[in-house]
Amino acid sequence: MGLALRVAMAVLLALFAVQARAQMTGSATFVSDYRFRGVSLSDDRPSAQLSFDYDWPASGWYAGGMMANVRADSRHAAQLLGYAGYVHRLNADISWEGGVRYSRFTGHESYAYAEAYTGLTFRQLVGRIYYAPSYFNGGVAVWYAEVNDSFALSGQWYALAHAGCLRRAGNVTEYQASRFRSDFKAGIGFAPPPWNFQLSWTTTRGAPDAAFDYPSAANANRNAWVLSISYAW
Repeated sequence: MGLALRVAMAVLLALFAVQARAQMTGSATFVSDYRFRGVSLSDDRPSAQLSFDYDWPASGWYAGGMMANVRADSRHAAQLLGYAGYVHRLNADISWEGGVRYSRFTGHESYAYAEAYTGLTFRQLVGRIYYAPSYFNGGVAVWYAEVNDSFALSGQWYALAHAGCLRRAGNVTEYQASRFRSDFKAGIGFAPPPWNFQLSWTTTRGAPDAAFDYPSAANANRNAWVLSISYAW
């Protein structure tokens, strides 16, 4: 068992040992294309997702998970993802957090990997930095930095934006490309509780999927319109 996975398990055990009462929420989501950091994990096809979150407000700890149908190496599979972390509010507008995530896929190749993250939140603006010692179990360390923002428009309408950048360690000569890859997303949403509808445009620039060991199809598009429909409880 790797160090990152042992740390994740230790954090999860600590969470369940906390005496404060947990609050649970969940959601079911349908997306026309499952994009992860700009890359399609569903081979440009629809995906159904189920997620849940636990929060211990008095302590600052939280945990959760997600299940999604994907296409790994052009085969049907499921992604299982779990995470745990701690958030601390500095004042009414600013908070910081840190945590770990673990992801794997069903099938002949699990692509299992763990990553740690830290971040700052200012109102609706969220910035995070992630580090994975073996991204998608490819044996290559990867850093990922992202910024997310959303702001109200009118009534239950809102706009959203995302920018992220991956940096790959190791040798990239065989790919004849930069060790960097960026992804961008912009869209609009409508959120009449408990529903949430989003339409966004996503695109990527830089090194190919193979340079980061993504389990994606070779012919997946770099640009896509994505429709998302969620129901929360």
